[in-house]
Amino acid sequence: MTIIQYAKRNLHFGNIYNYFQMNSLLSVLKTALEVASYLIPSVAGIFFLFRGADSYADSYDHSRMKFAGISLKAYKIIYRILGVVLLAIAALVVWNFYMSDEDVVNSDTKNFWDDVNESQEKNEDGLLFKVSLFPFAIAIPARMASSRFPGKPLAKLCGKTVLERVCERCASSKLAGQNITVLTDSKEIFSHAQDIGVKCVMTPETCSCGTERIIAALDEIGAQFIVNVQGDEPFIEGGLIDAIIEKHIDEKADLVTAAHRISDAEELPNPNVVKVLRDGSGRVLYFSRSPLPYVRGEADFAKWLDKAQYWRHIGVYGYSKDILEKYASLPKSTLEDCEKLEQLKFVSAGYTFALVETEYKSIGIDTPQDLAAAEEYLNTLKK
Repeated sequence: MTIIQYAKRNLHFGNIYNYFQMNSLLSVLKTALEVASYLIPSVAGIFFLFRGADSYADSYDHSRMKFAGISLKAYKIIYRILGVVLLAIAALVVWNFYMSDEDVVNSDTKNFWDDVNESQEKNEDGLLFKVSLFPFAIAIPARMASSRFPGKPLAKLCGKTVLERVCERCASSKLAGQNITVLTDSKEIFSHAQDIGVKCVMTPETCSCGTERIIAALDEIGAQFIVNVQGDEPFIEGGLIDAIIEKHIDEKADLVTAAHRISDAEELPNPNVVKVLRDGSGRVLYFSRSPLPYVRGEADFAKWLDKAQYWRHIGVYGYSKDILEKYASLPKSTLEDCEKLEQLKFVSAGYTFALVETEYKSIGIDTPQDLAAAEEYLNTLKK
């Protein structure tokens, strides 16, 4: 097997992230040392062998060899011979590790790549993490001052707070579940987050929405793509978070959100159910509290569902860091003011959202009555 074949077979970088989560740092270190054992002499050998004459002359003037009576010509020859020797050593190491019939590759190194390959084979979607090992994060904006349900994040839901249950569900994400940050302007929520072992960042009270809280904490979150999960979604699915990240990767989308198809006609005229209007490629054209498209001349909403597909928006967003850094410069949006939907600020400025279709139906908690219904639903899941 040649070194190129070995690399093609083994360098599945996309799953190194999962490996770091599953395996000890020791085996990773051994693998790094093994690679360094031929990479370092290769680089040094190339440097000595192809170093320019002027560079050699400059270093020769200050070298001990000059004072020992060795000529500049001999000085160059010595270092170029050293370069050849280093390249020969590197080649020998590569041969022993990857091309020799003898099994000399460190067992930990083999285990490293075997585990990475196994993870790749199990990953049916074939995700590739080419930019960084930790490019993704989950942000959970949470505040106490809800007009309809003050103190909602700390309300108890079957023995745990709503916020704790949201964090637990987010942690089931395979791609970002190890990087969760709660964003709040409340000392009570900050203290509670510390108690349950979740990272929390205090954001200014002047933040008017979750997006602004994320922007205020971008440096602390430290990710290239951030999924915004509402602090009142105790049944959010880790798989949905992963699907949003996958959509970002596959389509290089700066903005991603989710929706499920409406099958209940009663949801169409309900202004609390935000609808998504899509274009022919499936991307978002508009968000509205009104049913879109409008079926002219038909009063029966049940028949609207036969005429067109209607999609209910799920309030989970994926933002690239680049797009969030542009947010402050976006013009004020009349559409946002009318619909009271913060995502319309991006739409008004000409940006589009990629959309993930999902079977997940949001079960948010906006009132004490919603909390009681959520507790009843949670109890049915336990049976």
